[in-house]
Amino acid sequence: MNVAEAVGRALCAAGVGQVFGVVGSGNFHVTNAMVAAGARFVAARHEGGAATMADAYARTSGTVAAVSVHQGPGLTNAMTGITEAAKSRTPLVVLAAEVTEPRSNFYVDQEALARAVGAVTVRVTSAEEAVEQACSAVRLAVGERRTVLLNLPLPVQALEVPDGAPAQAAPPQRAVVEPDADEVAALSRLLGQARRPVFVAGREHAGRAVARPWSRSPSGTARCWRPQPSPTGSSTAIPGPWASPAASPRPWPPNCSRAPT
Repeated sequence: MNVAEAVGRALCAAGVGQVFGVVGSGNFHVTNAMVAAGARFVAARHEGGAATMADAYARTSGTVAAVSVHQGPGLTNAMTGITEAAKSRTPLVVLAAEVTEPRSNFYVDQEALARAVGAVTVRVTSAEEAVEQACSAVRLAVGERRTVLLNLPLPVQALEVPDGAPAQAAPPQRAVVEPDADEVAALSRLLGQARRPVFVAGREHAGRAVARPWSRSPSGTARCWRPQPSPTGSSTAIPGPWASPAASPRPWPPNCSRAPT
């Protein structure tokens, strides 16, 4: 089989069971291979709609989804939906055919385009490594909750997969994070005291920490939790009314006191 067929089968084996897209000559074979391997394909009228549907499906189902687009303009048409997915950390694999000849009218720096909106990129570079590279895109999407652009260069798609090359790679595993017992107990006590609790939720990123929620106690005093350090050791809070007074120049809720730590 050729690389396009092998990649399509590998993506399904890695857990991609739903794909949305607009089919053109560049992504026709890989999309057909996914359907033949058991994936469900939903055709859209426009790539922007396909990307948005894939984003919504991944969020509501809790599984990784895919969007399949043509090279160049097919990808640029989908960028608004891809941007939303990337900024929301949706586990999504974007399958995009890729032109490697800069003189082609379909040539776009697709890797730079993805990086500009916060997505990450993986490229299939050879027939020998095609399956592993495709599965690494799924592992990245699932394990780190990222939107991943999987570039499929047209010349590579047409190559024959040599005998002995892996037919599939290990499926991705979701990381399981156990909550800290002391933090759970402290949150439970705080909720028990609050009449109208307010939650501010987010993910910790390198170099900054997500501030804890604040709530108003029965006495009328807002009780606030100080930001927790990120794994890198930084204790800078995301600016906002929920951050500590020292960490944020924005207004601090009136009558707000820090909860004991």
